[in-house]
Formats: sequence, C-alpha cells, structure tokens
Amino acid sequence: MFLLRTVLFLLLTAGLAAPVSANTLVLEEFFKGRTVGKGVFESKIAGVNRPFTVYLNGHWNPKTFTLRLREDFVYDDGERDTKTWFFQKVGEGRYIGQRSDVIAPANVRTTSDGAIRFSYIAQLETENGPLLLRFDDTLEQVNRRTVRNTARVMKAGFTIGTVELTFTK
Repeated sequence: MFLLRTVLFLLLTAGLAAPVSANTLVLEEFFKGRTVGKGVFESKIAGVNRPFTVYLNGHWNPKTFTLRLREDFVYDDGERDTKTWFFQKVGEGRYIGQRSDVIAPANVRTTSDGAIRFSYIAQLETENGPLLLRFDDTLEQVNRRTVRNTARVMKAGFTIGTVELTFTK
C-alpha cells in the first residue's frame, strides 16, 4: 500500500511541476482537428531519401483524457500508409502513447523548454519480414500554427536514419 501511495504521489507531483512557457506544446490543443505535415525520412547508410506528406486528424476526448491522432501518409513514390496514435494525458505535460505497431506504451513528456519528447520501438513490416526500430522524437512548437518534429531512427543502438517533419494548421 505504501508503494502504491508513493507512486501515485510521484505521478501527481510530477504533473504539477511541468513547465509552462510561451512555446510549450500541448498535444491535444495543437493536434485537435486537421493538420498537415511535410517531411522526409533520410538514411545516408542505406542511401534513402523519402519525402512524404502526412494528413492528420485529431480528436480529443475530455472524458478519457485521450487524443486520437490518425496519420495518413502519402510518400512521393506513391506508397500510402495509415497509423493511429492514442495519447492519454496522465498529468500536466505527460502522456502515455500507444499505436498498434509500437511494442510498448511510450512515455511522452514535456521538457523544460516546452518541447515534447518520447521514444518508442515500432515493428515495421518489410519484404524481408518484420523489422524493429527505435524512434526518438522531439516535437517543438515554432509558433501557434507550426510544430517541428525531428526523430532519430535507430537499430541495435546505432542511428540509421532521421526524420524531419513540419506540421502546420
């Protein structure tokens, strides 16, 4: 019982200490409704440069404190893909993120500079079978209509690629 109360206390007080600044990104505010992103996945190791556009539709449920974020990807080479994130707010500036191809829930947190950071392992299907990759994402609000997303993509601890993406309302 003591351990449970301690964990609950830490969760609650961590949320109270979340930073607030003019450029603090709040997922459920920025990504509610329609958003468009333009970006590129690049891997110098594999010689890959894949530009894409992603169309997002976000729905905030205040009863469950959950942002449902559907992402429809259209790559310049014609490939299409859809991913859906569920971000449950568990404290001020703190979320748990889940997606069907993500191995374990991602701890999502707002940092002292107002950015959002999270790391997760996704299972990607390839012609040679499933591939596990780690993504380290940082989302930074540039202005009220723009968020910049950068991500390192890693395999076995080595960076194999990057994602640069700009979302606009």
